[in-house]
Amino acid sequence: MYVYTNLSAALRDTSSPLRTYLHQRFPHTRGVQAEYRRGAGPLLVDTGGANPATLGAAFDFAMRFLLVPDHRPVLPLLGFFGHPRESAVVESVIDTAGAAVAPTAGDVDLLSRACWALALCTDVYRRGLLRDSALANLLATDRFTPDHLLALTPADAIRQLWELRGIADDQLLPHLRPPTVPGPTFDASVLCNADADIISDGLLLDLKTHLGPKNQRTGVRADSLSATDLYQVLTYALFDHTDTYRLTHTGIYSARYGHLATWSLPTLLDTLAGHPIDLAGERDTVWALLGGHRTAPPPA
Repeated sequence: MYVYTNLSAALRDTSSPLRTYLHQRFPHTRGVQAEYRRGAGPLLVDTGGANPATLGAAFDFAMRFLLVPDHRPVLPLLGFFGHPRESAVVESVIDTAGAAVAPTAGDVDLLSRACWALALCTDVYRRGLLRDSALANLLATDRFTPDHLLALTPADAIRQLWELRGIADDQLLPHLRPPTVPGPTFDASVLCNADADIISDGLLLDLKTHLGPKNQRTGVRADSLSATDLYQVLTYALFDHTDTYRLTHTGIYSARYGHLATWSLPTLLDTLAGHPIDLAGERDTVWALLGGHRTAPPPA
């Protein structure tokens, strides 16, 4: 079994076998990063204090529901596995999020509140129930109900999510087409846990809500593409060992900048490697690197 239980940890550790493989096999990142920076505009949505990690997860959920209103996310439920009462509450919030995207929905902030609640519940799965957290307080006081969950969203988070959604309505959603797969997992996810944000008609898309680095002289923030983020979208494609999703492109949407960058998957692989790449062969290599058994060749 691969030593890292999730992709994020494996990519953050520059000495991990997976990160070492990516750096050695696909070292030519600078040109792609420079092209990305040239295509970025100014910061459109600044922060105001809401937890950035929760906000990013909530924005991801919002985009999924806008694209697939009947989406049933699994991760918010996994933290409450074996607790039917709490799971039913999370299911109710999922229903609320799906209903909130209907044209007849009267509460324009309801989707933001529901997605913030689902992001908090997902964090229980990823990190456990943290002492003194908002959810721990609700559980301890027997107030873990849909209404109380929806009331946890701070005003600044609602403001940011509303502004980010408005930009995405213009800069992201018109570029996506069905079939859409929200929150896809991959063959290699059983070896190293990984779930992407969205696949849309062969485009594997990662959503980012980072602020970007600040220029120390001017104080102005700018969008940027780290090698880790670039390797992340590339690795998702390599994790699709049996080509289940028939991926043709990868991309990143930087929500605070309204910046959508996409690349042809074969072109990106060749560019990063500096020579032509056999996608199927690289998927086999990654599969074996993670501890998977190579697929036996078909009989003659």
